[in-house]
Amino acid sequence: MIHLDIFSDPVCPWCYIGKAHLDRALAQRPDHPFVIEWHPFQLNPDMPREGRDRAQ
Repeated sequence: MIHLDIFSDPVCPWCYIGKAHLDRALAQRPDHPFVIEWHPFQLNPDMPREGRDRAQ
């Protein structure tokens, strides 16, 4: 078995797209050798809860 650690921001759209691609690839090979462990990671930990005005 191959242990695969993935660090991903759960609200990042690009991380979500990457996860969707990985899920699709692994579904094509149900006998894949990977043991996957997901770890949370904040791309911008200083972002306020209410977000920021992107126009600024």
